[in-house]
Amino acid sequence: MPQHNRPLTHDERKAAEAAFKGAPFDPKWSDAARKVYLGLSSAMANKRNEAFQEVLPSKTTIDAKRNVTESKLRSRIKSTLW
Repeated sequence: MPQHNRPLTHDERKAAEAAFKGAPFDPKWSDAARKVYLGLSSAMANKRNEAFQEVLPSKTTIDAKRNVTESKLRSRIKSTLW
C-alpha cells in the first residue's frame, strides 16, 4: 500500500481531531476525511485494548495469588491451633 506524503486537507485535519477526541464523524466531510477518521479511530481502539490487556491481570495470575493467600491462611490457622 503506497504512502502519500502530503499535507492533510482541512476536513481531513478536522476528522483526525475528532477521532483523537472521540467525537463523532461529520457526514459533510470528504471520503478521504472518512478514511482518516476510521483509520485513527480503529488504531486508537486497538491501542486501548492492548493497554487494558497489559493492565488487567490474567485469570491464571489471579488464581495463583488466591492459592498462595489461601495456603498462608491455612498455615496460620494450623499454627494457632497447635
